[in-house]
Amino acid sequence: MKLSLFFLIFTAGTLHAGLTRIGEHVDIRWRWTAIDGWTCQAITDSNGEVAYETQNIFFALADKPYAAGNPANSGARFVQPASAAFAFTGVAPGQPLWLAVQGTSGVGEAWPGLENNQFAGSLGSYIPSDSRVSQTTAREWIKISLDSYTPPPGTASHFSLWTTSGSVPKIWMSTFETSTVNDYYFAAGTHTHANWGFSKLGVHRVRLKASAFAGPGETNPTGFSATHTITFAIGPFAQWQATHFSNSELDDLATSGPAADPDGDGMKNLVEFGFGYDPQNGANIPQFPGLGLPQISLIQESGVFYEVLEYPARRAGSQLAPLQYFPQFSANLNWQPETITTTASDFPPAQISLNPVWQKITTRRAVGPNAPVRGFGRVAVEIPD
Repeated sequence: MKLSLFFLIFTAGTLHAGLTRIGEHVDIRWRWTAIDGWTCQAITDSNGEVAYETQNIFFALADKPYAAGNPANSGARFVQPASAAFAFTGVAPGQPLWLAVQGTSGVGEAWPGLENNQFAGSLGSYIPSDSRVSQTTAREWIKISLDSYTPPPGTASHFSLWTTSGSVPKIWMSTFETSTVNDYYFAAGTHTHANWGFSKLGVHRVRLKASAFAGPGETNPTGFSATHTITFAIGPFAQWQATHFSNSELDDLATSGPAADPDGDGMKNLVEFGFGYDPQNGANIPQFPGLGLPQISLIQESGVFYEVLEYPARRAGSQLAPLQYFPQFSANLNWQPETITTTASDFPPAQISLNPVWQKITTRRAVGPNAPVRGFGRVAVEIPD
């Protein structure tokens, strides 16, 4: 989607809180008691055990290549294997596939597991008839079922969940392979990890529910838990959306979509993302000094006048689909291709904290020996499809 910045309407706004970013090891803890029924929370442990309600958080995955053995520089982007055994992901061989991995994640990556810490004997022990459960000893099984999946808007995306032993996947869930029974089993009192796979960038909403048997054995079903939404945000724009919009707002494109303008300030969400604004605050104040809308000026060097656009830009890094910036100049608002030069630089020491994500851009167009009567500039922003 490509959006151009033409004008601004300044209005007052109210700051809205989005979801909390989780970029570390986290357990989705399901528990059942005869008194309270089912509960589900997300538990992190990097700063002591912290519990979150699942609807208040999102799992962050970076759009950069996975680097085995180099977690500091690792991301969540893999390449779909050629083996037909992985066709259940809905991704063609050689194409990108984003994973919250079963094994060790990169630094800053969400690494979600499933956990249950209730006492032994809380549930009935049995051997599931599901052929994917290989244990032959009765255990207190908890079944996690896929209730629904919402992909990023406008994309044919798929979600899958599998475990691997060697190079052979065991498929637990797949929205692409319709024959899959979308259930995952793990035993009460245990902790387990799997591969959570996604075929596109964006915000993914995986809705899960739990069930078990109260016993003895495979009797007295607990019934299903409430459905819990697990939000994955893959790539910078998706993470920005999840940071600024609530659970319900993420489901509403008229609020959180790239072309929406929820604070009514005349800037679409993609423009606010591209220049460092809060999409829920119409006061039009950049979130950090050094960010903000493009500024146009006229300078003279060696007898030649130049029109100059200066603006912040998000760094592309190794993203598959980074935000792209398209500066343009015009004397009469008839926008035509021009010969321009663009240079990038770091921010000065006073704004050094911006440099990991942002850079300063200067774009110039030579006008000639005479100063122009008038001039216009604009910068369009686009995330490639």
